[in-house]
Amino acid sequence: MRKVILDCDNTFGLIDHDVDDGLTLFYLLGAPTIELLGLTLTHGNSKIEEVEQMTQLMHTRLNLAFDYYARQQAEFLVEKVNQYPNEVTILATGALTNLLEAQKLDPDFFEKVQEIVLMGGTLGPLTVNQRSVTELNFSSDPAAAKAVLLSRAPLTIMNGHMTSAAFFSSVELDQFLDAAKAMVDMSSLDWIKNTLKNWISWNEKVFGFDGFCNWDMTTAVYLDHPEFFSQEQYYLSDEQPELSKGRMIVVEQSKNLVKMPKQLISIAEFNQLIIRQMVLGLSKQQ
Repeated sequence: MRKVILDCDNTFGLIDHDVDDGLTLFYLLGAPTIELLGLTLTHGNSKIEEVEQMTQLMHTRLNLAFDYYARQQAEFLVEKVNQYPNEVTILATGALTNLLEAQKLDPDFFEKVQEIVLMGGTLGPLTVNQRSVTELNFSSDPAAAKAVLLSRAPLTIMNGHMTSAAFFSSVELDQFLDAAKAMVDMSSLDWIKNTLKNWISWNEKVFGFDGFCNWDMTTAVYLDHPEFFSQEQYYLSDEQPELSKGRMIVVEQSKNLVKMPKQLISIAEFNQLIIRQMVLGLSKQQ
């Protein structure tokens, strides 16, 4: 079992805000190879107060079995990497503030993690269906992003260019909702359905497509199904002057070697996998 902490900016249920952190949580709860130690909450999709509010709502409304921390997040991270040295993987899908704070508490923090898998960053202008998109994770705390990127911890970066291909359509949504009927009561299913349908409606207005980019989900799938991704590696520059825009600078050689897949392979298979795992996750109730 791989021990995992999800450091996220969950806004599942908040109108006109991303749902992918919540879906990633469903997946992690349902993955048989993953032991979810807890969630540490951060900002990014929204301010921390709203992230905490929506995570609490998801926790109680769906009666899911997970712990979350909106206070003392860094302390929790330090506690777990010291309890399980070189065994904890951190999935970080929002601003990286908590990881920098953990390193301030324990200067050896980054040396004690097994791996950090990030969703965020770009290597150039990012477009989704021909519309320019602003990066919202690394740019939410550029100083923390720089500290993590140059930490020399084992890093895998699922950047905005690759993750924008993780498209989840209304057809796949209907498949998920149909399969989830057996796992949750009708009131809970209606809440999940309305949340996801509203997000698709927002994407239709903004991007003109019938679905949404499931950005953060790539981090979770990568853990137990790395074969869904290409295997590129890059060297990051010691100078990262554009992180306020979320943009990373790569060079031909440095001490900062990271994994950064360029391609998501077989989106159809990817989506069928996450549907199965999310449904299983919804069964993990308290």
